[in-house]
Amino acid sequence: MTDALIEAYGGTLDEAFENSAYGLVNTMFDLNNVSADIEVKIEANGYDLHSLFYDWLEKVMLIVLTEYVLLSDFKVKISHININSKNDAYFLHSKARGERLDFKKHSFKVEVKAVTYHEMQIKQDKEKNLFITRFLVDL
Repeated sequence: MTDALIEAYGGTLDEAFENSAYGLVNTMFDLNNVSADIEVKIEANGYDLHSLFYDWLEKVMLIVLTEYVLLSDFKVKISHININSKNDAYFLHSKARGERLDFKKHSFKVEVKAVTYHEMQIKQDKEKNLFITRFLVDL
């Protein structure tokens, strides 16, 4: 089994999640020739940021693999609700843009079988004013 480690950055957590999705799709296909003709709304949720991140990446990958839309532009808004002292809820709303997959136009790179929790990280570098995400995909 082969894996790929993807790391993304953003000035905000929203941007880091956007760039993570781009990194995931760009691992599978060359996104240099993708136009933003189709808009897709994506919602994800989780009980913490890691479960939200996993759900987000899974949904992006599912759209690429089942709807054959190469997503290349992402706008994300993450919100957090404190339900009580022991429970939180995280929500992500996104508008993603891309175009229908065309193997004559879009170069396939590698098949991603799954996103994993292994090696998953979401951290903030306050000195550099950056959010950093890292995740492993099974190839």
